[in-house]
Amino acid sequence: LGATFDPVAAAHPRAIWCNVGNFHTLAFRLGPGGIEGVFEHHTGEIDLPKLEGLIDRLADGTLTHAEVFGDMGHGALIYSTEPLAAPPLIVTGPRRSLLRGSRHAPYFAAPFGDMMLAGCFGLLAAMADVLPGGPIADAIRAGLAGKGGRPPWE
Repeated sequence: LGATFDPVAAAHPRAIWCNVGNFHTLAFRLGPGGIEGVFEHHTGEIDLPKLEGLIDRLADGTLTHAEVFGDMGHGALIYSTEPLAAPPLIVTGPRRSLLRGSRHAPYFAAPFGDMMLAGCFGLLAAMADVLPGGPIADAIRAGLAGKGGRPPWE
């Protein structure tokens, strides 16, 4: 969710979003209506060719839970089996370099200039959605829109 605050990444209405973490890799296929598919695997169990294959099958709607789970991953859930031809690949995470040089030509998102805070920005955005209409939600939305004023340390 936080990577969607990167303006280049946000310009894509349909894409594969992948976070390559220290221990877990999580990828979503997102479209205009929301989540179309997701998988989670252990980062230590995958290399570039394997991850590219998982991304390919997530994009074309053929990835299965059994395939990911049977390969030491946590699993997959696919809501749309409509294939996506060459969707953009947006990447974050501390081990994102695993996808450097990928044939998918990944875009390395850095919302507000700091990729490592993407998760924090996503949690703030989710909190604003869960607590709508109050002063906290309004302040969060203003801050995420760049209208929050000066940071307290300035």
